Order: sequence, then structure tokens, then C-alpha cells
Amino acid sequence: MRELNATGFMHNRVRMVTASFLTKHLLIDWRWGEAYFATKLLDFELASNNGNWQWAAGTGCDAAPYFRIFNPASQAKKFDPAGVYVRKWVPELDTPDYPQPIVDHQFARERALKTYKFALSNN
Repeated sequence: MRELNATGFMHNRVRMVTASFLTKHLLIDWRWGEAYFATKLLDFELASNNGNWQWAAGTGCDAAPYFRIFNPASQAKKFDPAGVYVRKWVPELDTPDYPQPIVDHQFARERALKTYKFALSNN
């Protein structure tokens, strides 16, 4: 989010992880994230932005399965193993100033799966 707010840009992988975190870890409506990104992205394009947020949330006409939930830590290890990107935007990582996680990934993943399964079973 620091990169987006400072530059008007965010790497595509980080956009996906951010959208997944918002919609699946925090169970926040994808439209909130889409609207925020619409105001910040220099490369904003309505159809792509809406479609990508719906894909990440597991909704829409070309939705990813609801059970696809990105783990931010494993994504960082896989795509930024040396931590160059993360440390550029989060210099307090691995210091006492780094905040505690706001949600446990395993808990959030299980909650999202239960929520999606419940919604699907009631339609």
C-alpha cells in the first residue's frame, strides 16, 4: 500500500496478494478495495480493475475459485526470496517497530473457506 500511495503503481503480484488479503483474510467487500485502487492507480482501467478484484474475491464472470487464498508470507518467499521488494517498502520489517500480524493466516483461511461454503450452500 505504501508503494501504491507513493507512486500510483503496485506490482501485479502484490495487487493480487493485497486483493486476496482484503477479501479473504479480512472478509471485506471487494468493491471497497476496487474503489480505493481506482483513486490511486495511474494505470487504472475500469474493466481490468473490476475484473481483477472480482477474480481475487472469487466472484464475477471469470472468478478464481473461492478456495484460492494467497498466503502473503509464502508469496513473499516465492517471489521475493531476498526480501528486496518488501524491505524497500517496509523498512521496519524484522525490527521492534514492525507491528504484530492483524490476523493469523491459517485462521483467516479457514474462516474464508467456511464463509464461502456457507454462502454457496444457501443459494
